Amino acid sequence: MLHALGASSQRVLLPRNGVARTPASLRSRNIPSRSVIVRVQEAEAPSTESAAPASTPTRPYEVVVWGATGFTGKLVCEHLARDYGGKVKWAMAGRDNQKLEKVREELAQINPDVKDIPLLVADANNASEVGDVLKQSKVVVSLAGPFANVGNEVVAQAVEQGTHYCDITGELTWVRRNMEKYHATAEAKGTKIVHCCGYDSAPSDIGALMMAEYAERELGKKCAKVYTLAGLGLGGASGGTLATGMNMMEKEPLEMSKVARDQYYLASYHKKTLGYDTPAPFWPTGIPETGEWGGPWVMEPCNARVVQLSNALLSPQGPYGRDFRYKEVLAGGGGLPGFLVSSLVTAIMGIGGFALSTPQGMALFKRLAPAQGEGPPKEIQRNGYWSHKLVGVTEEPEGQEPTVFTGECSDSRDPGYWSTSRMVLEAALCMALDEGAIKKSGKCRDGGVLTPASAMGLALMERFKGAGLKFEVHGPVK
Repeated sequence: MLHALGASSQRVLLPRNGVARTPASLRSRNIPSRSVIVRVQEAEAPSTESAAPASTPTRPYEVVVWGATGFTGKLVCEHLARDYGGKVKWAMAGRDNQKLEKVREELAQINPDVKDIPLLVADANNASEVGDVLKQSKVVVSLAGPFANVGNEVVAQAVEQGTHYCDITGELTWVRRNMEKYHATAEAKGTKIVHCCGYDSAPSDIGALMMAEYAERELGKKCAKVYTLAGLGLGGASGGTLATGMNMMEKEPLEMSKVARDQYYLASYHKKTLGYDTPAPFWPTGIPETGEWGGPWVMEPCNARVVQLSNALLSPQGPYGRDFRYKEVLAGGGGLPGFLVSSLVTAIMGIGGFALSTPQGMALFKRLAPAQGEGPPKEIQRNGYWSHKLVGVTEEPEGQEPTVFTGECSDSRDPGYWSTSRMVLEAALCMALDEGAIKKSGKCRDGGVLTPASAMGLALMERFKGAGLKFEVHGPVK
């Protein structure tokens, strides 16, 4: 079977047994049969003009999973095999064909129908090879990190080839550089580059949008504030995530300090006057509207900056108020007990932060951390959980009492890996399959370096809910 994929390079797909056969279950979806990939390289990388736009039906795949052999990549492929086998045209991509073969064999134990899923081999640092893969798909979901080290060509080629892109990065300094490099071009081409589609920061971003949309739709008001109170959770960490965090702390300490200080670190790129929001302080934070307390939350520097970027991208037509404020804290509870819990959290976070700022503390952390490619066992992934309480406040004229309303988002599975892998997959499928629902909202951006909320809106929330996550507004506080 041969797919001619542009004037400047091709990929030849040869059936393993030398016989050109395609299983009946795949013929109906035009999915290539089980294959080994042989590269045919030519002198020049494919041009923008030679790549069909992601919205055209000429691309053989709806989704390509880039980094399919990594810890999170394998989870995304498991979700596809278990829940979407035969329903989605997809392929796995990575740099090592043998590892890809092994993952495919494991997936066939979950669903025999995916035993012929195509494998696409490319070096993440070779622009021509990456482009050769990406121009075959409407969407690429990128899962190989640290993204600032190995994800640059994937983003560059997604823009070049007009392929929608999503990832699970929390590397905001890298996100900001991508905005400066690619936003204008991606916007002009109608290509969506969507970072932060995992636990950081999709629940916060989509949760805040859900609350703001409720205020506008049900209460007839813009939303002045949203608080996210992260409750208790159970999960684990992978070596890849920890390597990403260490990479940022070691290589970009000054830029990371800017992230910590500036609520509009990402939003400022768009040069809009958004308001006077500030990051959550590194001490107990009171929520006056509900009488609760919260302590510093490790995810806040990433999540809050992404939420304010959504505000910038969707304003002024979006549901956020003129001086929209967003705070994210670790829930401590109400009254004096809540204050004491939040104070204890502050102390623990301070000690941990100080330890990691020393060479000895960082060295110990590296020794104890799992290696890249390792992560929490299946028991923790499936028995883990997370829950966020959401508090919204309407925008009102001066002197008029606002309406306070609550909601929640949660999942009964591990946040960092099971939930993350499912959320980023649903983001990819939303862009690949739900264009009509996205356009129906009338507020999402058509292209650029975007956020989950600004790229897909509540169409993504509906996908999350269909995948078993909970997103719900409870209504005004009595």
